[in-house]
Amino acid sequence: MIKRTQYSEEYKRKLGLELAAGITSASEMSKRERISSTTLYKWRDMVHGIVVPPDEKEILEMRKKIKDLEETVSDQALTIHILKKTQKIMEQLKKQERSSGSISPLTLESKKVVKR
Repeated sequence: MIKRTQYSEEYKRKLGLELAAGITSASEMSKRERISSTTLYKWRDMVHGIVVPPDEKEILEMRKKIKDLEETVSDQALTIHILKKTQKIMEQLKKQERSSGSISPLTLESKKVVKR
């Protein structure tokens, strides 16, 4: 026989509001809380008509803003990482070109100028 977990009304309301506010997706919440997304959607619909107190609404808005800012910081960190890697590779290529004396169009032109 399957053991069913009983959740408090406050817990259901909290998760339903979080989902309704768009702070977290149903799939993320489902993984985090180990509750099916169908159940979470039912809880969201259950709280849809409920008036949210101003302080709780403010908390939900702040959580959403924090999540958006975390995504922005993550994107910027990735961009910085890619730029640093690119810079490092370019520096290695320049060192390699200087040490090997490879022939490039710029090197050929500089040699012509020197020979005259």
